[in-house]
Amino acid sequence: MLFACFVTLACAGDVVLVSFDGSATASHTWKEMNDPVMGGRSTGTFTVEGDVGIFDGEVVDVPFLKAPGFIKAETTDKKVFPDITTCAALALTVRSQTPFAGYRLSFGNTHASGGKFFAYGYKSHFNPPVGKFDTITVPIKNFTDFWDDATGNPIKTCHDDAQYCPDKETLKNMKTISVWGEGVKGKVHLEIKSIQATGCTSAEVKTMSHHGLGKGRLCPAIPKSKAECPLKNISDQEFEPVCVTRELPAELRERRCMPGHKAPYYKDSQGVFRCACCGAPLWMPSKQFDALPADQWPWPSLHSPPLNGSDGLPAVCHRGPGYGFSTTERNQTIDLGLGAKGEVGCAHCGAHLGDYFNSKDEGLDHYCINGVCMTKPGGPLGESCPPNVPGETATVVI
Repeated sequence: MLFACFVTLACAGDVVLVSFDGSATASHTWKEMNDPVMGGRSTGTFTVEGDVGIFDGEVVDVPFLKAPGFIKAETTDKKVFPDITTCAALALTVRSQTPFAGYRLSFGNTHASGGKFFAYGYKSHFNPPVGKFDTITVPIKNFTDFWDDATGNPIKTCHDDAQYCPDKETLKNMKTISVWGEGVKGKVHLEIKSIQATGCTSAEVKTMSHHGLGKGRLCPAIPKSKAECPLKNISDQEFEPVCVTRELPAELRERRCMPGHKAPYYKDSQGVFRCACCGAPLWMPSKQFDALPADQWPWPSLHSPPLNGSDGLPAVCHRGPGYGFSTTERNQTIDLGLGAKGEVGCAHCGAHLGDYFNSKDEGLDHYCINGVCMTKPGGPLGESCPPNVPGETATVVI
């Protein structure tokens, strides 16, 4: 399961929307369509082999437009799709046999007010794993019906304006689902085992629906030096060995980033915790631990979920235990998704931030973050959280 439930509650279960295993409710009739606009020459096919749907073809430039066209495969039967109004994301079990940056998924047939002529349905980009099957998640709020029918790119997102978010009528019955190769030249080969809705709730059941979000996307590499950080005014001497080169497993001085001895340490109106390397927003102050006594928490400690980036995915990547210490484990890597224990880094620039724990001994749903890797709410960009006491070293390890 990608989405973990609170210990005291039960999971409502994922909702299967598409499969190729002969299921009476989730097996659909598919039709592939090539770009018909201005003499488009992109071509493709959609076939089923065993329990896998295979979307294959090539996206090439439309001669008249001198820009890439599209191919797509869509469900064409009239089967009613399950109600997913209480679900948080779509989970795709897929793989690609070749890198291609133009995969998109769409559903429904709404048309945004003022939208492009051919732009119908809610659409989102996704990145399938290459070479082996895995399950990736795309948040429902990542879909928009205000997109460019020439490129497939969003014009206005659900995060920009709620009117472009998937509406309840569509989520009650999607009517159709489509996969696209669009807006990027290249070979397309996508194999699909299933598409499900996940993070679903019922009137009696509530889940930590953010768990698993981000899984399957590509996390950026850790910068090789602080000179590669977008912010160039970083002066704290501990920043580079802790947050970039990882020569130090953790900062040596206590940098709690939280004034006082009890919550609220900061108010949301004061700003957000940011990455010291690039300035990306990471957490709202309201996600701070209220752990007492305060002196048992010598570093910034926060709950999930972190803030989302402009792509609708979490601002923090989960890269697994010990990531970044070895020179062979500093490159781009696949995000394990929210809730995965181990190292966490900035999803925007790749800088190391700290670790995620989820146990009684180390703290439930606990991000333990190096203060030197963050800027406090309202602090100047590039300025790390200062030590609690200059020269003081941390003596408590959790």
